[in-house]
Amino acid sequence: AASLAILSTRWRVETRTRTVEVILDAQAWRELAIREGRPPREVFAALHVRGATSVAIYEGTLRRLLEAGRASYFSGGDLQDAARAGTLAPPLRVLVTSGRVRAEAVYVLAHPSVAEWVEEGFRGLLGTGRVRRLGHVLEVLGTRVDLEELGLGFLPEELAAYQAGPAGFHLVLRPRNYRGLTPENLTRKLNVSALGHAPHTVVFEGPEVLGYERMIDETARHLKALRYRYGRIEAFSAKRKQRGEDVLTARMEPAVIRLFSLTPEEMAVLTPAAMEDKFLRAAQERGIRLAYLRPIITTSAGVDAIQANLDFADGVVQGLTRNGFPVGRPDPLPEIPQSPILFGLVAAGALALGAIALSELARTAGVHLEIRHLLILVAAGLLATGLAQVGAGTFLLWRKALALGTAIAGATLAVAVTLAQESSGGVLRRSLGALWRASAISAAAGVLIAALLTAWPFMLAIHTFLGVKVAHILPPVLAAFLLTFGARPGGERFILREIWRWLERPLRLQYAVIAVIAAVAAVMLLGRSGNFGLPLSGVESRMRDLLEDLLVVRPRTKEFLIGHPAFMLAAAAQALGLRGWVVPLAVIGAVGQAGVINSFSHIHTPLQVVLLRTLYALIIGSILGTVPVLILKRVIRRWRPVPAG
Repeated sequence: AASLAILSTRWRVETRTRTVEVILDAQAWRELAIREGRPPREVFAALHVRGATSVAIYEGTLRRLLEAGRASYFSGGDLQDAARAGTLAPPLRVLVTSGRVRAEAVYVLAHPSVAEWVEEGFRGLLGTGRVRRLGHVLEVLGTRVDLEELGLGFLPEELAAYQAGPAGFHLVLRPRNYRGLTPENLTRKLNVSALGHAPHTVVFEGPEVLGYERMIDETARHLKALRYRYGRIEAFSAKRKQRGEDVLTARMEPAVIRLFSLTPEEMAVLTPAAMEDKFLRAAQERGIRLAYLRPIITTSAGVDAIQANLDFADGVVQGLTRNGFPVGRPDPLPEIPQSPILFGLVAAGALALGAIALSELARTAGVHLEIRHLLILVAAGLLATGLAQVGAGTFLLWRKALALGTAIAGATLAVAVTLAQESSGGVLRRSLGALWRASAISAAAGVLIAALLTAWPFMLAIHTFLGVKVAHILPPVLAAFLLTFGARPGGERFILREIWRWLERPLRLQYAVIAVIAAVAAVMLLGRSGNFGLPLSGVESRMRDLLEDLLVVRPRTKEFLIGHPAFMLAAAAQALGLRGWVVPLAVIGAVGQAGVINSFSHIHTPLQVVLLRTLYALIIGSILGTVPVLILKRVIRRWRPVPAG
């Protein structure tokens, strides 16, 4: 009940924060317009009409200024080579002939207004000793490779151009880190509020956040002082994760919004419909509120590239709005207020569930735990819960430990207790009843975990459920132990003697094959668990796409296709007297119960999605499990009578 009270608050917060901001990569869309011979202003106006709300602006660099035709730059060696070829502009030729060109410098020639901005940028980053004015030319000490990619700040006229007119966009800044950063040039990089329209979001360019790694605290202070919000890029691999983002996210609480984007490499192999679907799924299933759009570079022959991209942007916006995600400027996810009393009750429930599981395991092993021993353990856990709240880091770790224990205990008991109970009725009825009773226990454990981890760091995916692989592998092992030895008299010596006797049996080929298959299946299960796992097969990928098209939310494959049907078969084998098959099938069925609990442990996934995913998996799994149960029942009836009941 306490868990449901906490989750009801979370539900209300999730339903109020559904606005999605559609951000255009200004550089990429501008290049597309130029390549297709269309005025960039016209293309951006068309995108604004279709619902795009913001543009992401990169810092100016020498390379970008050169590509835009706003500046030229040469190394000292380049100037001397060009002078010998007679291709230099007069200001540069004068420098070479006067002998003032240095091989260890870069020389910049630009329009006076741009040249002044470039000079200010280099002086702010490198200091006045490395920058000097030589007439109309700017000399900067350093290598061309280093200096041409140095972020010099944001050109005021570029920012103003995107804000001007009726189709004015909100700005998203994309600064890049510089290892020589100081508090002074940090201020210059971020403070563009003199325009009167402070940007609402900052999304860092490159592999690391601004200030990494010594000045992340200063970066957070500057961002907060300017009332900026940090757009945290969702990463599906360690390579895409920006260095320092976890620390900065914690410092920026709660002014953080999660962002989803597709890389050009990903877009090259996806259809527009598939890309639109990915943006919708990101908002729907993972709480993403910033949709970062790059244009489709490679379009089919005979297709107008501009129109195809306008349709793509329109498809993303329409898909979001049709599914209840209005396009606009989202507010950051707030911290969910939580009563210490309610959390204490949830912790008590989790500790009690763990105590019950421990009691069952001890009883099966021949160790008797009295109720007072269990109460002492729960009381000690509650004391630890109170003490852990003193420190934020300790409390987060304790939450994770409680959640992991609850996941292991819940899935273990769901399988062992359900199959240990006697039930009446036909084989199919008993199989379906066992699956739904076990799933109810798992869902109850999942609700406890969801309440334990309902906090801002988990909802923003800064911190995640601890021990995903352990929570998948331990319940099948523990459930097999309880089912194998739970109904037999004896203690620890009896169990060890039985195991030793089993190990003394000769290894048959069929058992070896089964063991190898089981080991491969376990490795694949563990490899597919967690955030970064094994890739999908082609068949599974197509099946996922089909389910995503047919259903609001795609259920988990390991639940409806493997775990739930296997659990029904375990219950059917028990009803039909096939004792030797109950435990192996129950072990496979435990995978589905662990999956049910795992769905609730994804705190960044909205509760509505978790509930639908669990229900879909149960319904489909029940249907798929019915077929083999009926086949098994028919086969057994042909060979021997079904036991009464």
